[in-house]
Amino acid sequence: MLHYDLEKKKERPLYEALYEFLKEDILRGRIQPGTRLPSKRELARDNGISVKTVLGAYEQLLVEGYITSQEKRGYFVANVETMEEYHPTPASYPQLYQEEQWFADFTSNNTVYDKFPFSLWRKVMREVLTEKDMELVRRAHFLGVSSLREAIADYLYRLRGINVSPECIIIGASIEYLYGKLIRLLPSGTVYGMENPGYRKIPRIYEENGLSWRSVDMDENGICMESLRASGAGVIHVSPEHHYPLGTVMSAARRQELLAWAAEAPDRYIIEDDYDCEFRYRSRSIPALQSMDRSHRVIYMNTFSKTLAPSIRISYMVLPEELMHRYIDNANFYSNSASSCEQYALAKFIEKGYFERHLSRMKKYYHTEGERLRRILKQSSLLPAVSVSGGESGTHLLVKVDTSMTDQEIKDAARQAGINLACLSEFCSQVRPEYEHTLVLNYSDMEEKNLREAVRRLGNLFIQW
Repeated sequence: MLHYDLEKKKERPLYEALYEFLKEDILRGRIQPGTRLPSKRELARDNGISVKTVLGAYEQLLVEGYITSQEKRGYFVANVETMEEYHPTPASYPQLYQEEQWFADFTSNNTVYDKFPFSLWRKVMREVLTEKDMELVRRAHFLGVSSLREAIADYLYRLRGINVSPECIIIGASIEYLYGKLIRLLPSGTVYGMENPGYRKIPRIYEENGLSWRSVDMDENGICMESLRASGAGVIHVSPEHHYPLGTVMSAARRQELLAWAAEAPDRYIIEDDYDCEFRYRSRSIPALQSMDRSHRVIYMNTFSKTLAPSIRISYMVLPEELMHRYIDNANFYSNSASSCEQYALAKFIEKGYFERHLSRMKKYYHTEGERLRRILKQSSLLPAVSVSGGESGTHLLVKVDTSMTDQEIKDAARQAGINLACLSEFCSQVRPEYEHTLVLNYSDMEEKNLREAVRRLGNLFIQW
């Protein structure tokens, strides 16, 4: 007879306690290999437990190989002389990446987290969870949730002058994801053009996909048309409303020139990255390139990660009708990569007017913060600033400094002082003298006291040098 004091392991379910006792007896040789175990009813009676409890213990022992089962004969102890008892140990992994901590990070282009409209977002999320229960567990439409595409179409018409059907809008989890889909719609031999200086992530996307790309110079009016024509590019990526990092706004005349260039040859396209068009402070935004396009050559891209929060991974792309047909024919087997719940919530957030009110508040806030940083820079007696530019839009300033230090020396010295920053030359595939010795200072999530101390530390770098 096998009798166990199951009260000793009362913190565990009864079947687990019985399993532990039996396994220990088997491993210690108190129950020899080949021994027939009591029937389920016998063991249950001897220990005052249910047959179901015994069955649970026996099944676990059977799965782990401690016992065997023979039809109409019962359960027998297996030969476990060579079996090592398993003792789980805490997982230990090598630390492959550790995020650096900074006193001030001027490379961070994040939103201000405490300005996020949590109460309104919770409200729409609760509504979605109540109203859309079945839709949330179904596979989302490959283009994205229809209510969000309709809300975006309405928003683009009112704020950017873009008249587009919701059927030409594709929702994705990121601009990178959408870019990956886009390049598969364009001819395989396409040469891509990229602004110089420009957003560094885009050339990396080209390179990772084995694509050819060329840098195209900028001037005070935006993309330089002579440089574009000389590059041989058939597709050009531009940020006409607010170039990063120069802060340039493409002139109306240059926009017309660029549209004319695209219309001159088949399979020429303009990728319009309108990433923070909403943050214009002293004048109205110029209508998007896409709204001026009569040749159907503009591919429009934007994201909510900048205007709302980086964690809301919802971006979108507006395709010309011909490319949209290609996408529907060739890419409709892809699952939509953005969360359905967040898509429904964002649709409500836009429809109820919450998004535009949030933008209005953030525009005032970022404008104030930019002016504050500008004042701090001008008041500094340490920082050898020759000029401070930007602040009319976006969330960064450019600070030209008078120094004999190289840009890399500036960056290295700043890091030693606990400050992470970028120089304008880093955004260049071909560096020109006018782009050297210029600091790119993103201020979107910096507190005033940190700004003052960071500027003081930056000034000390140049004095010590």
